[in-house]
Amino acid sequence: MKTVSEFKDFYYSSYKNEFDLFYQDARKRYLKKLYKLLSIEGILLLIIIASVFLYIYNIFSNYIVLILIVLFVSLLYSFLLLINNIFFLKEKLYIEVNSKLYQDFLLFISDDEYIYEEDTELNIDDFRKMSLFNLKLLNYSGKNFTASSCMDKKFILCDITLFDLIERIKMDSYYNFNEDIKYITNNIYQDKVNIFNGMYYETTINRENSQYIYLIPDNINDKFVRKNLNHYLVYSGKLMKLENLEFEKKYAVYSRDENNSRYILSLSLMEKINKLDKIIPNKKYIVFKEDGRVGIFIDSYGIDYILRTNFKVSNTLSYDYLENFYNKVNNLFEICMIFEDIKSI
Repeated sequence: MKTVSEFKDFYYSSYKNEFDLFYQDARKRYLKKLYKLLSIEGILLLIIIASVFLYIYNIFSNYIVLILIVLFVSLLYSFLLLINNIFFLKEKLYIEVNSKLYQDFLLFISDDEYIYEEDTELNIDDFRKMSLFNLKLLNYSGKNFTASSCMDKKFILCDITLFDLIERIKMDSYYNFNEDIKYITNNIYQDKVNIFNGMYYETTINRENSQYIYLIPDNINDKFVRKNLNHYLVYSGKLMKLENLEFEKKYAVYSRDENNSRYILSLSLMEKINKLDKIIPNKKYIVFKEDGRVGIFIDSYGIDYILRTNFKVSNTLSYDYLENFYNKVNNLFEICMIFEDIKSI
């Protein structure tokens, strides 16, 4: 792992000038598009002012009121459109700049051992083969694929959305006055229901695992169980009792083999997962598979969340912002390091 002081040295010694040039170029393109939008709004406002002047001096009075109404409506519509476009342009700038930071910081932290592909998702066939929690889902989308380029360190990070297509029936009725009959029709349509939004993480451990082990968060008395991933999880086994009270308060552990569970979920491994929860406290679903793979769903968190981090559009980005962003990327990489340690347990 790299320390903050190492990052500071890296930033001021080599990275600052390179990033400043990139940021200035991205900022110029943003401001150029913004000025173009403001110019269109300004021209429309000038036309309205000219129309008001013509109305005051009673020029083209037969049509000027109608013209003013049309122009005012157009001005209001264009103003709302302008506000929407400004937010859109800002978000586009945030993602462009933060994507550059994410990729560069990830390479720095990992010593160039990671690859990042913004528009790539984990192949759906590979995703289904993982059989995570035996999910019976065919609907999946993802982005921001990040993986290790080193074959000895097999890690995958990817933002994912799991969703189900549920058939619903919409009842329509109408009355036919000619026949004095009320007709009722049932229209069947598919409704997209999001099940999970967050990040998927996968790695392997160097321990022989004979049975699946499922770690389910807040599984008991969950009031919203039908609105989240819990409702769709399919897992077997009995509830295990372990020797870490802090761990048991957060996770319900299910497995068919208690001895195997205790072998895999050693005290040191549970402490590392507790450490992971302190780094990113969001709800996590974890499964240890029979082939040594470990899969983790981290709810309401991911790379996209980091890429949309706002910053003040100014001449330069402050070092404090860059250090804070670095820490967020470092937290993601620390997950990898924690499970890299687990491999050697």
